Amino acid sequence: MVKTVLRFIAAVLIAALLTSLVSTQIILSELAGFGISVSLNDRIFTTLTDLVNLGITLFVIIAPGFLIGFIIAKYAHQFFGGNRKFWYAIAGFSSFPVTLYLIKYFMGITLLASARTSWGMLLAGLCCMLAAWLYATYTHNQ
Repeated sequence: MVKTVLRFIAAVLIAALLTSLVSTQIILSELAGFGISVSLNDRIFTTLTDLVNLGITLFVIIAPGFLIGFIIAKYAHQFFGGNRKFWYAIAGFSSFPVTLYLIKYFMGITLLASARTSWGMLLAGLCCMLAAWLYATYTHNQ
């Protein structure tokens, strides 16, 4: 049980850090598209700052979505069968956008600027999908 919880925390952390990394690069690339100069030092500093600050926020946002998504994936796999990793990957991919849409619906805000575009939402979903797949891979015997 403890190993499963630690692996869950690791999966959420991986998802949060990857999503933060991708989100930061999307925003910096949009700034460069507006003609604003973004030096390599600015890019590195912003990325590291976002990994800490945005990463914590994303961890808090992703964790409940993963928890609900992984429970659904577990029972979907038991009920429908199929590839367990596939169910968890789909849960990871869909949980983040669903969470962001629910926050936007109930609070009227978009917490992740890069997720305002389809491309940004897709990349964030793929980051979460990878983390969920890793979770399924490392918990397969439990």
